Amino acid sequence: MISINRNIQSEILITTMEELVPQESLFRKIDKYIDFTFIYEKVEHLYSKDNGRPSIDPVILFKLVFIQTIDGIKSMRKTCEKIKVDAEYRWFLGIPFGNETPHFSTFSKNYERRFKDSKIFEEIFIEIVNQAIKYKLVDGKILYTDSTHKKANANKNKYEDKIEIVAKKRREWLEEEINEERRKQGKKEFEYKEEYEEKHTKESTTDKESGYYHRDNKEKGFMYLDHRTVDHKANIIVDAHVTKGNVHDSLPYTDRLDYIETTYNFKIEKVAIDSGYDTLDIKKYLHDKNIFGVIGYRRYGTKESREEKRKYYYLKDIDVYVEKETGEILQYFGKIDRNGYKTYTNIEKDKKISRHIKQDLNDKFIKNRLSEEGKKLYKFRKEKVERSFADSKQNHGYRYAMYKGIKKNQHYTWLICAAQNMKNIALKREKVDEKASTYNYIFVSVNKLVKNVGKTFFIF
Repeated sequence: MISINRNIQSEILITTMEELVPQESLFRKIDKYIDFTFIYEKVEHLYSKDNGRPSIDPVILFKLVFIQTIDGIKSMRKTCEKIKVDAEYRWFLGIPFGNETPHFSTFSKNYERRFKDSKIFEEIFIEIVNQAIKYKLVDGKILYTDSTHKKANANKNKYEDKIEIVAKKRREWLEEEINEERRKQGKKEFEYKEEYEEKHTKESTTDKESGYYHRDNKEKGFMYLDHRTVDHKANIIVDAHVTKGNVHDSLPYTDRLDYIETTYNFKIEKVAIDSGYDTLDIKKYLHDKNIFGVIGYRRYGTKESREEKRKYYYLKDIDVYVEKETGEILQYFGKIDRNGYKTYTNIEKDKKISRHIKQDLNDKFIKNRLSEEGKKLYKFRKEKVERSFADSKQNHGYRYAMYKGIKKNQHYTWLICAAQNMKNIALKREKVDEKASTYNYIFVSVNKLVKNVGKTFFIF
């Protein structure tokens, strides 16, 4: 029999917000496990205590962004339109039907007038990570780092060609080691000075703070980079640092590890990073900090030079190379260049091999990468940090930068990553609680069974 719905739009319903929102709602879970009350203390100094009109609850302001991020809504305007009719969103904000919801411009106005020069965005992100630490979802022992690009809010065809005079990066610690080697050989030290180079760049006329991103097999254009670090235990994001799109991955890495250690008081034991981080500075940093580092494979030199070097093996104790087939010895006669490459030759000087003064350091990280522990750790890298990026882009609107400028993009990145962490915390903690509840039920049931068996008498 066919059923036809009658018009019921004008019927009066008597119900509560609690009844309207499903128990399995993600926002219920987030509200259960995340404490938002810390926001009041963080923003208190940004509000007048005895002047002006009553403000909108600051927790509601930030929850607007969290709702937009968690459900991947494209704009704040669309988010506020949905809040008007969505019981789940109203429940999360604490705004019952019949009460006015915030205008879509509310957060942006508060950002410009109150929040943009504060540290509230970073503080919210850090506090959410600290809550994850309290839930034992983060221990800071194993970290994975990578970067991903976000398309800037800028037309890639509107730019000006610029020439920048950039100082070449110096490694003063390496320069000192090279000159120490020169002194041992009784040779004059190299004089190192600041060197500069011309760098041709494209500067967007739409968003001057974005950087022109161009890498092999990837889309070119004006971008921002998110240099992200996640923890091994539950994939919680512990740092998300925004730079221009033309900043190399390796440049902010050591500073960000220092930041993470200082902020959360972590004792980092292991890290896994891709080949873009394969620099002497990073290797020295990890070695000095006694951190087990795994860095992706990267080719150096030409194919011919690599094949030539495979014909020899190195004897560290006597500092010579020996040809595998003939046993011919190549010795180091004290020749070292400004970049730290030592030259090994035979007596006739018709054969030569170069070896960097810090090759032992390179060899250590090659050994790490080829070890069973290193292979396992590097395999986890794509399952951790790359999956975190995929989640951001697929589910949380992270493919495009909605705002202009590094500062504003950094602020919203803190909030987006905080929201992603909230979702992660809520889902992980729910599983833990469900397991604990199941074990408790089994334990109680077994205890009751044992007691009943003890009281049972068998009559034959």
